[in-house]
Amino acid sequence: MHTAYQLSIYKHGKLLGNFQSDTPQALQDMQTVWQLLRHHPALHFELLQVIEESRLLMQKDGALQLLGHQYRYVPCALTQLIEEASCSI
Repeated sequence: MHTAYQLSIYKHGKLLGNFQSDTPQALQDMQTVWQLLRHHPALHFELLQVIEESRLLMQKDGALQLLGHQYRYVPCALTQLIEEASCSI
């Protein structure tokens, strides 16, 4: 199983948005987004790692249906992105 991440992007302390990835290369996806935006002086970032996933299921006509899911995140050091960036340069 792979690990999912979320990169929260802030400008002057206000949340602009979140980039989420739960692909097998999720950390590399975060690093790509971070590398594209890291030189903007007004932006800062928070890296979060998924530690738990909750799923809402419904059984209908003998089949299970996924109605939704929710991740639980914990902060993760941005140094992981910095180290990945220096290794790939």
